[in-house]
Amino acid sequence: IINRLIERAWSLGLNKLEEHRAIALVPAQDGSAISGVLFIDMRSGGYHFVQARAVLLGTGGGPTMYRYHTPSGEKSCDGMAMALDLGLKLRDMEMVQFHPTGLLAGTGTRMTGTVLEEGLRGSGGYLLGGDGERFMHDYHPHGERATRDIVSRSIYAEMVKGNTSPNGGVYIEMKHLGPEMVAKKFKGMVERCADCGFDLAGDRVEVVPTAHYMMGGLEFEPDGATALPGLFAAGEDCGGVHGANRLGGNGVANSTVFGGIAGDSMGRFVTAESRWCAPDEHFIDKAVSRAEKPFGKAAAQSINDLREALYQSMWDKVGIVRNRQGLEEARRDLDGLASALDDITIGSSERRFNLSWHDWQNLDSLITISKVITAAALAREDSRGAHFRDDFPETGDLDKTCYTRVSQEAEGLQVEMIPVDFSIVKPGESLIEDEAGSPP
Repeated sequence: IINRLIERAWSLGLNKLEEHRAIALVPAQDGSAISGVLFIDMRSGGYHFVQARAVLLGTGGGPTMYRYHTPSGEKSCDGMAMALDLGLKLRDMEMVQFHPTGLLAGTGTRMTGTVLEEGLRGSGGYLLGGDGERFMHDYHPHGERATRDIVSRSIYAEMVKGNTSPNGGVYIEMKHLGPEMVAKKFKGMVERCADCGFDLAGDRVEVVPTAHYMMGGLEFEPDGATALPGLFAAGEDCGGVHGANRLGGNGVANSTVFGGIAGDSMGRFVTAESRWCAPDEHFIDKAVSRAEKPFGKAAAQSINDLREALYQSMWDKVGIVRNRQGLEEARRDLDGLASALDDITIGSSERRFNLSWHDWQNLDSLITISKVITAAALAREDSRGAHFRDDFPETGDLDKTCYTRVSQEAEGLQVEMIPVDFSIVKPGESLIEDEAGSPP
């Protein structure tokens, strides 16, 4: 899909900015609309403001603040962080989906955390603890075929018990289905494991739950518009599409469907009602000042130390199983990490292709959004979908269902609980005709 879209864009002769990183969505001087986007040109290290009558925010989410994660490291929630800084509101941010079976290949490879697809379990694969025994039926009648959140929590429970593989996860085993069948039906998965020295078809492979998708994101309208005129959003930067738990395949559908809708909406907006707006120069100055912060100071900690501390806190305290004590500890951890990040220097004044500088900015966005996830998880005192609190394990009254809305105010993050308007179908009902509980 991406290749075809890029080919189409190039065929139209569109201007493109290669190796540019967005660091701020810039409002108009009077705050009435979007004015453009501030970028860093990674090749020169300079700043580049692009004025625009309409902007599409589509940077993707990327829960890479967790120790085990599927997205690549440069996915650092920049879009959400920029939207929050602009004063826009994020919703459903406590809903972080963990895929149950991420490859666990050790700490020395980025392959750790990459997905081993659910079809492995759906076809009859077994999950085994460190003792070599299956455990999923101890947690759910559907065993390995239970939903992602249940399987992830069950694996995590075995990890807490210490019933783990050598690298601290559990095993997936497929060989009882026949190595030839597995190699034929799951060729890509077998090759992925083989690249790391594992035999998926004929032996056990270590797996661990891995942060995969963020159901939360920027509040937006069905046409892609946001609360700021001229700013549109689509894909994993947006919240509200998947509720509390995404179904497999709906991530790509979200991006393609709402990306297309947002593009059409932007075209109509630019044609009918948009205008060029002078940028808020103070906002640009503030963004540049923030980006320049890691230059010219004595380092208190290394970036790697901070990243490791972020991984540890988010995985242990804001991960698959949560509770008030852990979330409050995480909130303090994140405040400390934010302060430590402000004190770090990257050791070089060179801006061109300075990857340490961009690592610093990745952490800046990740810590910001980690605070939002933690605040929303503290506010939701029940369990549903991808969010589970062992101090509030029940779902509660579905008729009083609310979603979380987080905004950045002068006094800090503010969380609201907003009632869900079940205007089309209510909990327990179905849109499929002739099914019990279908709406009239």
